[in-house]
Amino acid sequence: MIWRRVKIKSDSTIANLHYVIQITMGWTYSHLHRFIIHGKHYGIAQIGGMWFSDDLEEIKLSDFGWRMRERFLYEYDQA
Repeated sequence: MIWRRVKIKSDSTIANLHYVIQITMGWTYSHLHRFIIHGKHYGIAQIGGMWFSDDLEEIKLSDFGWRMRERFLYEYDQA
């Protein structure tokens, strides 16, 4: 298991968070990915792949009303 801790402003978007994770982990934004936050899936739709109804550039982290130590899932390199 690999983990990193980063600080990001609450007015950042999910797209910004994805970019920060890519840089932090040394990845190259070359695989499908998704977030699962409060049971809902967020990502970038791909032709022939998963489809997401929300625009990651518009949803801010502050929109989720996080509780202390609350978690979400980020999956990268989805098959």
